[in-house]
Amino acid sequence: MVEFGQADLTSCDKEPIHIPGSIQPHGCLLACEGDTFRVRRVSANAASMLGLAGLAPGVLLSDYLSASTLHALRNALAHSLSLGRPAYMFGVHLAGAAAFDLSIHVSGDDIVIECEPEGAPEDNSQSVASLRMMLDRLRNMSDMETLFRAVVRLMRGMLHYDRVMIYRFDPDWSGKIVAEARSSVLESFLGQHFPSADIPAQARDLYQRALIRMIGDVGYTPVPVQELPGLGPLDMSLSQLRSVSPIHCEYLSNMGVGASMSISLMVDGKLWGMIACHNYSPKILTLGERTIVKIFGEFVALRIVVLLRTSRLQVTQQTHILIENFLREAVPMSDMPSYLRQHIADLAPLIPCDGIGLWINGQWTTHGSAPSAPDVVLGLVSIAHERAGHHIWHTDHLTGLTPDAAGLLPDVAGVMIIPISAQPKDYVFLFRREILQTLNWGGDPNKTYTNGPLGPRLTPRTSFAIWKEEVQKKCLPWTDNNLEAAGLVRSGLIEVMGAYHQQQLKERSQADTRQRMLNEELSHRVKNILAVVQSLMARPVPEGRTMQEHFVILQGRVKALATAHDQVVRTDGGGLLYPLLEAELAPYRLLPDTITLSGPQIWLTGRALSVIALIVHELATNAAKYGAFSNREGRLHVSWWQDEATQDWVITWQEVGGPPISKPESKGFGSILLDRAVPHELHGKTIKEFRTEGLFIRFNLPSHHAELITQENSTMQEPLKAEVMQADRVRLQDKSILIVEDQLLIAMDVEQALSDHGLSDVRTVSSVYEALQAIRTHHPDLALLDFNLGDETSTDVARTLRERGIPFLFATGYADRSMIPTEFHDVPVVRKPYAPITLIREMEKLIG
Repeated sequence: MVEFGQADLTSCDKEPIHIPGSIQPHGCLLACEGDTFRVRRVSANAASMLGLAGLAPGVLLSDYLSASTLHALRNALAHSLSLGRPAYMFGVHLAGAAAFDLSIHVSGDDIVIECEPEGAPEDNSQSVASLRMMLDRLRNMSDMETLFRAVVRLMRGMLHYDRVMIYRFDPDWSGKIVAEARSSVLESFLGQHFPSADIPAQARDLYQRALIRMIGDVGYTPVPVQELPGLGPLDMSLSQLRSVSPIHCEYLSNMGVGASMSISLMVDGKLWGMIACHNYSPKILTLGERTIVKIFGEFVALRIVVLLRTSRLQVTQQTHILIENFLREAVPMSDMPSYLRQHIADLAPLIPCDGIGLWINGQWTTHGSAPSAPDVVLGLVSIAHERAGHHIWHTDHLTGLTPDAAGLLPDVAGVMIIPISAQPKDYVFLFRREILQTLNWGGDPNKTYTNGPLGPRLTPRTSFAIWKEEVQKKCLPWTDNNLEAAGLVRSGLIEVMGAYHQQQLKERSQADTRQRMLNEELSHRVKNILAVVQSLMARPVPEGRTMQEHFVILQGRVKALATAHDQVVRTDGGGLLYPLLEAELAPYRLLPDTITLSGPQIWLTGRALSVIALIVHELATNAAKYGAFSNREGRLHVSWWQDEATQDWVITWQEVGGPPISKPESKGFGSILLDRAVPHELHGKTIKEFRTEGLFIRFNLPSHHAELITQENSTMQEPLKAEVMQADRVRLQDKSILIVEDQLLIAMDVEQALSDHGLSDVRTVSSVYEALQAIRTHHPDLALLDFNLGDETSTDVARTLRERGIPFLFATGYADRSMIPTEFHDVPVVRKPYAPITLIREMEKLIG
């Protein structure tokens, strides 16, 4: 058993923290023999806490517990052995009315049973419900930064610790705080670095074995574990109640921390980082709550794995594309080294760097910031032969490897060496410049030995003022993604260096085939459009029409064809009906409601698009001369839908409000086009009626000429209305928004909706006090107030906003306005649950 007074940080890396011989006092511990359940060890508080008088080392546990309880313990033990980690039992009555939560595992020859008072069932139910919502919240997050921010906020929202952080380890086991959620009265640790000495090697080993660790009270008095004579120390690595190193407790005390909890984040079987929770007063979570937290931590670790894998996959795909493009530009040649030398600059986008050196067949070629002195180059090649060989090698501190590299600063501070031949003789060298950076250390990263309260040793920091260290002679570190890309580059270059001719000839042949097909398709389309234009030009000039008038008409018809052809080209053989109608009818939109277009989003074949373009042009021209567009009262309604019976697509043109019309006595080109174009070109039908209210035409198009491209038949919005909505949106995006909401998940939903809408200046608070402070210091342009904020309401906040002339709206879950004071009868109310679009529209109305 290790006594507390023996702890000494001069050898803290060797401190046996896994065998402290004592536990924390919020629970008790028993250790028994496997076969007989004879007690071998027991914490000094076990008898009184469990209500089992006489419980001591040497007694049989069967004398104190019922047969059914022992049976349940054996089942849990079997479960623990099969999984290799502690098994949990909840709400177990060991004696009397009190119930306990138990953790059971095997340590050496001992069956370790840890008992803690049972948590309230309703708390556990709430924790499970919160866990489900938290997991759903994180499930689709696609980047690390967003994930980390959400994790710390969700953890703090559920557990109410004063500070929750995500701590990420660097390769040298120093760490950095990459995310933080904290009480507003606390200083921020975000972005600070902490030296590796803060978490010694044996502590990191325990974090990998036991994924969750809680200290309920930093100032606790350890409870000793009593044991039978002759027993060796008990390994408490997996114990929930294991006592903590006094050095660590002093460390936390110097920070002002009263309680802490850490959840290990394991990635690919290694300790990637931790979720660290600090409270500035004692705080104990039940075993059930910690179980929920552990599950959450494991899910977060899995999300990190997914994001890392996704990032790695994206790098792989991007690098593949870049390599493919790099090689596609190569001309057929047997001298691949010459090609690489000529195109060395094209290697730069593959891996971020400041310079490239290419060593092939004893010849040195450079691009960007790269050394050129022969002695320096030979020194680098020697390092490549010695350290790289067949493998990629890198360093961000070249001067730490060879003093001669100091002369290369600041242009070269780090290098990555990529072998590109089967034999270790040819290399690509990637160079990076020196990056001067200042690390904000949470204390001096260098070990300074002084006398601490527990003896002469490295004293934990008594002040957490940031210790700034300027890092010199180093480059930006090479990342795992850089190494992944380098591996792909190496594989690609080795392959092409061995079989370049055949691959390039094959690619050139395929490219020629594709080019011939494109040329033939282009020729076909050009001939078709020229034939149509030739047909238009060959029409005789009608009697009574001047050449100038005829020229303008022909010009309009060719323009309509050009519009259709443009859509055909841009959409690879067809186009959308709605944009075509908009383009043709836009000049005639005298008022917002002059033209109404309604129908689903459909795609027309190239042939159908050209025909409809000519028809719409003729109809619009006639309407401007004789029909609905000839006066301001006229209106046009164009609709389209699919006939359920015939599956044909129906397009109707209905003019109303224009002057009276009648059937013309003679037919010109326009009339012939309207009557015959659809039947002749598309094998459809045309119905034309000269109604009292205006011209009506119906076109039936066979289904193979059009295709529905959306799942919903949504009516198109008028462009003018869309522009107005866009203007409102721009006005809203420029505003500062205050959200007063005590439910974290609801607040996050609103924040996400506003963020998706383009709003970046959004501030969220959860109490009246915080809201009033935010109004005084930030003066928002608009506010959303949850009327009920726990035990208080937002009435005072609303009055303050009104006094300052700041518009606001209420959010409430009640079915009416009965809870809202009459003085706010004119304030808009959105009811929960509300759709984000509803909220945004209400905000736009207020701003407007």
